[in-house]
Amino acid sequence: MNSKLSLSTKLSSNGKTQLAEYFATPPFKVMTLPNYSVHWKNGLNAMQMSSSPGLLAGDLLEIDISLAKSTALSINTQAFTRVQTMNEGESAMQTTKISLAENSRLFYLPHPLVLHKDSVFKQQTQIEMGEQSELIYGEIVAIGRVLNDERFAFRQFSSHLKIYALQNDGKKRPLVSDCIQWLPSKMNLTALSQMENYSHQGALTYLNLAKSNAEIKQQVQALQQQFADEKDLLLGISLLNESGLMVRVLGHRAETIQQLFEKIGEQLKSIEFLSQI
Repeated sequence: MNSKLSLSTKLSSNGKTQLAEYFATPPFKVMTLPNYSVHWKNGLNAMQMSSSPGLLAGDLLEIDISLAKSTALSINTQAFTRVQTMNEGESAMQTTKISLAENSRLFYLPHPLVLHKDSVFKQQTQIEMGEQSELIYGEIVAIGRVLNDERFAFRQFSSHLKIYALQNDGKKRPLVSDCIQWLPSKMNLTALSQMENYSHQGALTYLNLAKSNAEIKQQVQALQQQFADEKDLLLGISLLNESGLMVRVLGHRAETIQQLFEKIGEQLKSIEFLSQI
């Protein structure tokens, strides 16, 4: 099935973020929530939903999100995304394109992705950021239905994330290029520096083009001190080359990583909020 989700934002007459355009084909649906963001004063909260039991062979999903100048949007998803069992040679694919205009803010944290036996899933995400925009973007992946003793039984998983800063001359400056490529039949994914004995992996990327590297470094140090003793998690927080940081986590439960990322996300939002007071 080919499915598409497209949405954009605008500012209302009272300065609140609202949807400007919204288009979705099954199984996608988006519901806006009545409560506005606590820390992003004009921010809109939304829930991305799906009526599908998961990703099936031949599925092609397209997601397009565009934020207008000075708008703020937080998107969560309704439930885990399950990549269902497939025949050899079959696959599912998702492409996501996100555009952030000047001074806009996006928090996007989908629920974890679960890779079922014999599944193949490929995703590509491209994000373009305007001046002084802010991004909190997360991804969590489970290596299988671990409660059923299904570990690394999928055929392939690949995820490519590319983030760019839009310049005044129209050119794009690379900020992040991150690639995951898992082929269990050809790779020892339980080796050191891979998944080791963990069953879930998460990455949370934070970029704020309004902040200096020195300010971001202070945030990295604060987060490292706060979350250094997280139980049952292998966690690292690193400074990016420019205007951002990345949190990488290995764990045994998807919910634990999800809750951690939500907590860190709210803290990063609150830092921005406090700087505006």
